[in-house]
Amino acid sequence: MKIRFVLNPFSFVFLLSGEQHYFIVLETLDTEEATYIWHTPKNKASLIEEVKQIDNQLGIIREKGRQAFLENSPENFTKIIHDYSDNKKGFILWKSALEEII
Repeated sequence: MKIRFVLNPFSFVFLLSGEQHYFIVLETLDTEEATYIWHTPKNKASLIEEVKQIDNQLGIIREKGRQAFLENSPENFTKIIHDYSDNKKGFILWKSALEEII
């Protein structure tokens, strides 16, 4: 799957493969935003449909903002808050939360 980019804030969307699910991840760069993760069953038809839905949801984020999306986020959605208040532990906490989901 090609990596997709969102310009404001600069973010990229990519696919991770778990044992039973695919995970579509929206990651922001150089912001205090969050990592957004959607999951779908690990089959091609579900993945294709989910990518279409996420593309629509990214349109909502772009047009109405993240808060509008978060107020009505889908059941297969998870958010990991970026907490870099402790520079030494921020990445470790983020990575641990991501691994727990995947």
